[in-house]
Amino acid sequence: MRQSGTAPDTGADWMDQEREWNRQFHPEKFVISPGPWPRLTGLRNELLQRVVASVCSRGRLPHVCLYALAFHGCAPRASLDAAAAYAEERSWRVRDGRAFTDPYPPDRLRHRPGWNRVLEQIRGGYADGVVVITTDVVTTDPDEYEQELARFQAVSGFIAVTAPDVAVRR
Repeated sequence: MRQSGTAPDTGADWMDQEREWNRQFHPEKFVISPGPWPRLTGLRNELLQRVVASVCSRGRLPHVCLYALAFHGCAPRASLDAAAAYAEERSWRVRDGRAFTDPYPPDRLRHRPGWNRVLEQIRGGYADGVVVITTDVVTTDPDEYEQELARFQAVSGFIAVTAPDVAVRR
């Protein structure tokens, strides 16, 4: 039986409530917490789906930039090729000159010239999103990553990640 309408999202489901109850009343139990990354992956995927659907509803395919980090000054050809292949599999358009890089180790996002050019492309309407190979290319800081997702949402852009988020984070 279906209910009409949608229940408001309180941010915590029954499993979260049960975990909290167990934490309070059974402090001796060892509990593994998933951390913020699964939630952030969900936010990123929702944003991607929403933007792609919006672009396609206007009768065109998404245009994307490619982004990678360059180690020791070498062009990250394999990373950019993997990002381009991912975009091509989805029929997204990658225009010439829309591949951007920054040196490794990376600065904070707001200080990276290549990353900021990606945002300029999206703000200017030349691209709808960016394709990277892992979330670590963007940042390893979950708070900074969430802020970046908010920045992309504000300009109706998305971040697509070619490799699934399975890395163990410390």
